[in-house]
Amino acid sequence: MKSLARFHPDFSLFVGLADTRDPMPGLYDGPFEVVAADEIGIPGFKNFAFSYDIMEFNTAIKPFMFGYLFEKMGFDRVIYFDPDILLFAPLDPIINAFDTGASFVLTPHLREPAEGGSDPDDIAIMRAGIYNLGFLGASRPLESLPLIHWWQRRLYRHCINAQDKGIFVDQKFMDLIPGFADNCRILRHPGLNLAYWNLGHTELGYDGDDGKWTANGLPLIFFHFSGFDIRKPGALTKHSRNFRAPHEPALAALLNHYANQMWGAGFGTIPAGTFAYGRFASGAQVPMLARRMFRETTPDWPTDPFTTYEAYLQQAAPDTNRENPCTIISNFQAWLREHFPNLRQHLDLRRAHDAWVMTDWYVNHFAREQGIDLRLIEPVAQRLGNRPPALSHVPEESWSRSDVTVVGYLKTISGVGMVARHVLSSLVDSPLEVDGFDVALGVVSDRSEESLDAHLSKKIDGRVQIFASINADQLPIVLESVKPQMKPGYRIGMPAWELEKFPDAWVGSFDGVDELWAMSKWVQRMLAGRVDKPVIYMPVPLALEAPDTTGVREKFCLPEDSFLFYTSFDFLSFIERKNPEAVVAAFKECRRLIGKDRHVALVIKTLNASFAKGKAEALYQLVEEDPDIILLDGVLSRQETLELMAACDCVVSLHRCEGLGFLVAEGMALGKPVIATDYSATTDLLDENTGYPVNFRYVPVKAGEYPMAEGQRWADPDVVHATWIMHEIVSDPEAAARKGAAAKKMIDTHFNVDVIRTRQLARLKTLGVTTYGQE
Repeated sequence: MKSLARFHPDFSLFVGLADTRDPMPGLYDGPFEVVAADEIGIPGFKNFAFSYDIMEFNTAIKPFMFGYLFEKMGFDRVIYFDPDILLFAPLDPIINAFDTGASFVLTPHLREPAEGGSDPDDIAIMRAGIYNLGFLGASRPLESLPLIHWWQRRLYRHCINAQDKGIFVDQKFMDLIPGFADNCRILRHPGLNLAYWNLGHTELGYDGDDGKWTANGLPLIFFHFSGFDIRKPGALTKHSRNFRAPHEPALAALLNHYANQMWGAGFGTIPAGTFAYGRFASGAQVPMLARRMFRETTPDWPTDPFTTYEAYLQQAAPDTNRENPCTIISNFQAWLREHFPNLRQHLDLRRAHDAWVMTDWYVNHFAREQGIDLRLIEPVAQRLGNRPPALSHVPEESWSRSDVTVVGYLKTISGVGMVARHVLSSLVDSPLEVDGFDVALGVVSDRSEESLDAHLSKKIDGRVQIFASINADQLPIVLESVKPQMKPGYRIGMPAWELEKFPDAWVGSFDGVDELWAMSKWVQRMLAGRVDKPVIYMPVPLALEAPDTTGVREKFCLPEDSFLFYTSFDFLSFIERKNPEAVVAAFKECRRLIGKDRHVALVIKTLNASFAKGKAEALYQLVEEDPDIILLDGVLSRQETLELMAACDCVVSLHRCEGLGFLVAEGMALGKPVIATDYSATTDLLDENTGYPVNFRYVPVKAGEYPMAEGQRWADPDVVHATWIMHEIVSDPEAAARKGAAAKKMIDTHFNVDVIRTRQLARLKTLGVTTYGQE
């Protein structure tokens, strides 16, 4: 836009924003006016937006923007440019075309045949479109506006990337315009829309003295940097195997010039992936397959599909097998069966066996194969896990009591200890004090190296025995250790695990229990169907009372007037998984962006650094001599930990995966704005309404980063996005406070002790337990 304003200061400049407006101050400052997609009069806008992925949507709004500028704004001439175009000279040939009566102005991809080593060649161009729609000019004689309306009608339903069907988003339709419009003008000036597709038959020149480029001896008017990544300047484009470094001097100078312009304009400081129309209201990403299903089956959806279509995907499909409630086929599954030829050929979803095969594939393989948000898998996994309990093997006499025994690491200061204590707290009516509770309901262990049975204070004679948050690899050892004290009963395992796939080698660890309780939907998804027993979603209570923070900052030597970000982790929980380095990087960049407007600091609370001295030292070196990063290591009481967190302003967890995510949960329960990687178990809690989810990309888990991780992947959070959010929270504390309040309300409503106790009781009643409590 600056290059346009330089050569044509008399032009009115507009950005057609294929998104909603971001609230970040200053983002849209420039010599242009922003018009968001929902402001240009597209009928049935939400259905339209839901139909397309980001590339399709970005091109589909183009004719509607033309119509808006012609009909709403009253312009007689409109010129469109892709955002990856830079002007180097005035647009005289285009203006002259308009002045001599052109209704449309097009530039062809090719001005001569492309054969041999050309990439793309002329056959590829025929598939993509004769004219490149990175540029289009239109004026308003009688013939142009009706054709703009025709283009709108076509792109309303058919702006799809399907070159095998003769359609390539908005572009292929323009092949017809020269046949429709008598006054269409095709400009073959070599300096117009020069790019990788026509550079092979154009001589690019550069005069370093006056800093001007030429194309076949004529002025280079605008260059289209399609597919160029300024972080990888060795390639002109990702779309062609040609034009790789070392570049000819003129091209090298051009790419260097453009890269400098882009870096100067702030490239890399705006996060990718924040597309407003990319997610359901729940926060789950809308997969392309769901958009295709929507276009093909329900394009005239009567309500907002971003709010309601996700539920439709999960509803039971008609004309499918209903014999087993665990393998009810959803509408989405039924559509997938029709979409994929191999499924259509081999599966008849009216048969019980095939319904099982389809469900197993959907839960255990589909997401990884197709890049589907795991939140769309969880409802099917929940049905699959809710199989009836097997009670016939439990001796009748064991049902004479109505109590429940909890076995777990109830004293350990760790996540597994927290889970065990939370499970116990929801089974008793009084507040839980670990050092003083009645062990009639719990078996106490501190997870030391001593044998577990050394800590047993009582026989495990409950009719239901809950092994809370004991890792699967340890569960057989624990069961063997407590075997002498344990009477027959119904045994429930509540395992902890973080990665996407539960290790095959550990599945047999659950042979000694009758049922599994999953503390998060994440854990339920990874175990449902993997074990031949019920896998029930059973969250733990997370609500808590905010402590008094009077004097807390002074107690921990924290700056009184600073905005404090807070993160914490246990070195024994794998620093690679907790990923504090990303928090440090995001904080430092956020501080740079904020400048002197507001003082910010980062508090990092760690535990068990002495057990990981090498990794702890690396973290210390990363933050040493930074006066705005406060690192606290050591054991704090539960009360002190909550006071420290409550005394800070924002909680940050840029984890790579979580099985539950206490840091996120407790920050939300305290009413803090929480920033968290939008991946794994924390998605049960945090979405755009209750916090600040951070985009990520999948990366493989490296050797030594986590046990049993060969072939696994986890999230690499987008540090730029996290930086952006940190800046936004500091810049708009009122909006952040509203999200913090919404987070607390959600936790208080859905994860309080009474709600969890009711859920537990409902399940225990199905096992024959009519009452439970502290005797």
